[in-house]
Amino acid sequence: MAPQLPPLDLHAHISAKTGAADLERLGAVVFAATRSLDEYESVRGRRDQVTIWGVGCHPGVVQAQQGFDIGRFASLLASTAFVSEIGVDRRSKVPLEEQERVFASILSTLQGTPRIASIHSSGAPGRVLDALERTPIRGAVLHWWRGDEAQTRRAVELGCWFSINAAGVKYPADVALIQLERIITETDHPSGDRTSAAPRQPGAVDDVEKALAEVYKIDARAVRGKVWTNLVGLVDETDVVGLLPAAVQRMIAFARTNGVMR
Repeated sequence: MAPQLPPLDLHAHISAKTGAADLERLGAVVFAATRSLDEYESVRGRRDQVTIWGVGCHPGVVQAQQGFDIGRFASLLASTAFVSEIGVDRRSKVPLEEQERVFASILSTLQGTPRIASIHSSGAPGRVLDALERTPIRGAVLHWWRGDEAQTRRAVELGCWFSINAAGVKYPADVALIQLERIITETDHPSGDRTSAAPRQPGAVDDVEKALAEVYKIDARAVRGKVWTNLVGLVDETDVVGLLPAAVQRMIAFARTNGVMR
């Protein structure tokens, strides 16, 4: 059954100018991470069949952070199942305290309005976990996670999910610290898939699936089914199925009724 389900990419960056037909030709379900409220506004009216556009405020984008408005963010949540890209980045030119203030306000809003939330933690995994501990949310997905062993175990205890890309699977011992039941594939195109085989594009997670199969000692064909099982769990945790495109809702229903949950 797994081959009947398309590849799943929980975090990729896509130009807002890319046409829906071009995205459908990728042959994958892709969660598209925007970097600012303005970027999300430019795609909010789209009705893509297999692409889920997320509202975000990237911690590394100065203009997005400085122009962030929590009221506007809260109003945009009604139109999407996905929040991305949010979090903290130690390399950012935005002061850490300002990043943390924005992140905390987003988490506070998500407590009352849960969404699948893809969280950036580059160079600051401990700060992100501190924020999640202070303001726990449902649906927290740590994207391109590079915390140490203790931090990973802490993230697991906090109930976090993890989206893994080609760069992440280069550290199989670190990935193995996470239960497969908490993992979803991503590309983080065009950054996290720089070492991927061609075609290097959103939704191209075959190499990630193969690497996960090696880590967890299962058949590579089973990984995609496991990943879809996990997405069903994540969707249930956040109660956002009604906000997904109709085609993706049908895939979720297929996963439920055809044994992927086993």
